[in-house]
Amino acid sequence: MTSTTMDAATAELLTGSLRELFAGSAGREIGPALAALGWAEVVAEDPAGATTLLFTEQGRALASSPALDAVLLAELDRVLPAGHGTRAVLYPHPADGDRPSTVDGPVRGILLAGLDSVDELVVPVRVDGAVALLTADPGGVTTEPVAGFDGGSGWFTVTGRQPSGTPVPAAREWERAVAAGRRALAAEIAGVCQAALDLAVAHTSARVQYGRPIASFQAVRHRLAEAHVAINDIASMLDAAWPVAGNADGGAWAAALTKLRAGRAQAEVMRHGVQVLGAMGLTSESAMHSYVTRAGALDALLGGHRLLSETTGRALLAGAPADPVVEV
Repeated sequence: MTSTTMDAATAELLTGSLRELFAGSAGREIGPALAALGWAEVVAEDPAGATTLLFTEQGRALASSPALDAVLLAELDRVLPAGHGTRAVLYPHPADGDRPSTVDGPVRGILLAGLDSVDELVVPVRVDGAVALLTADPGGVTTEPVAGFDGGSGWFTVTGRQPSGTPVPAAREWERAVAAGRRALAAEIAGVCQAALDLAVAHTSARVQYGRPIASFQAVRHRLAEAHVAINDIASMLDAAWPVAGNADGGAWAAALTKLRAGRAQAEVMRHGVQVLGAMGLTSESAMHSYVTRAGALDALLGGHRLLSETTGRALLAGAPADPVVEV
């Protein structure tokens, strides 16, 4: 069952507008463009459809923006003091097992964009094992562009002393915010995967061996079909996760499993994509490497699929109810 109320014609129109937006801005300054589209009204009318569309197209375009901040802040702002300008969220560093830093220790995390236009930094911290929130002047931390695996992400690593101030208890709000972020990231991963599959289909349709396109070979067709199924799995999980987003915990269990499946799917899709491109898939001449690195980076944010497999497995062993997400 899908929770979107958006009709096909509206979805097609908005998809076209979003593709033009990302093509023209590379995604980094999309706020004014989204405002011009009346995006706030679209989200208010259909949160599931609007969020899924926005992040799917961001992923397809390999764009980088702080759009995810708005998703989390929609849950966090209700417990934070009144803001003084633009806020950015500091995400737990993947190397820390997706756990916020302790309130009495050094701060480390990930920012989705630079701090040039940020007035306040929202920092999740652990206080006696529970998550609380600090709001801080961004000038007190050190930022460094994330390099290495996905140098084009536009993300920054943050280090420094923990901001001063009184933490605001926000365990439930953080749980809801993470759930919302995981749904958005799953949609973005799906967009990256679909673009990678489109590239693989185009390559195998044009590449001829033994007098015919290699896309007609059974082994290639099987890989492309498996990639297609993996992407559709993400869509099915999202369709099941959105109807429970209004629960007290924000549908945290379903969101975690959706993000887990999206992470596994990107590994499957990228493996098949690189394989069917052959040697081209291993070179910078092909765009495939950009999809591989971006999908891997998105998988790591707010819990990679390996980490989520471990945490959900431990939860089940500890007696958590095994609520199904989709019917099998």
